[in-house]
Amino acid sequence: MATILSWHKPVLEELAGRRQSERLPHAMLLTVGSDPEATALAAALPHFMLCDNHNACGLCRACRLLEQSAHSDYYLCQPEGSSKVIKVDQVRALLNLGAKTANYAAGKVLILAPASALNRNAANALLKFLEEPPANTYLFLVSSRTSQLPATVMSRCQKRIVARPDPNQALEFLQNRGLTDQRAQTLLRLASNEPLLAISIEDSDAADALIGAVGVAENLLAGEATARELGQAAQGLDAQLLLMVLIANAHQFAMAEASKNTLNTRLLQWHKALVELHGTYHRSPNINIPLALEQLCVNIL
Repeated sequence: MATILSWHKPVLEELAGRRQSERLPHAMLLTVGSDPEATALAAALPHFMLCDNHNACGLCRACRLLEQSAHSDYYLCQPEGSSKVIKVDQVRALLNLGAKTANYAAGKVLILAPASALNRNAANALLKFLEEPPANTYLFLVSSRTSQLPATVMSRCQKRIVARPDPNQALEFLQNRGLTDQRAQTLLRLASNEPLLAISIEDSDAADALIGAVGVAENLLAGEATARELGQAAQGLDAQLLLMVLIANAHQFAMAEASKNTLNTRLLQWHKALVELHGTYHRSPNINIPLALEQLCVNIL
């Protein structure tokens, strides 16, 4: 049985209820807080959408088939192997299933996660499905960076923002995985209260180096560090994880500014540029991220 995160359960139950009452749209874009969350929600979705009892009972035929990775009406599309992108051939395989008649009454469930990993050709291949969805077929795009999706795709999906965990839920999640209160709180600050991102940081064995890089970024925003210093702090760090942490940190700062009814244009530009760089990295994973960060700083800060 897939792990169901406590803060995801309300939206999963809502979607299962809408499916049961036949009010579920054929295409939904679900926005979550991080890529690890997108993966977790994608794993839980079919257990609610296809379950005979609409509640991930774990006992019905559909749930047993899902546990055995043998359900013929379910397809998960995600980057394969070391790739950072979802390719057009993967989307074509997904659409091939979508075009077939469902074997079970619950219909077909197709999931793309993280949807921001779609390359241009793959995104274009989705459009025909979105314009003329097959009967009894439901497509879910799960993403933490919806701004990277083409407008043509976004406009054809019903959108739903998945609530982030409250601080107590996030702290409990990390405590249940054996982290001390102090360590959990340190990681949650670094991950902008995204528990799965915090776990990724802890598992990377690079938490201290990431804390140092974020500290340099914060000093740079305050005019107390240089672009070169950020580039040096980024050396040797996992690019994917570093960018997610910097984006989370920028989001945290932006939320703090918003709570004071102030608008820091440079901060917003920095956050936007980081998100765009993350998208560029997914499309071209061989780019030099420390050098790219230095260039961003020169251009924006």
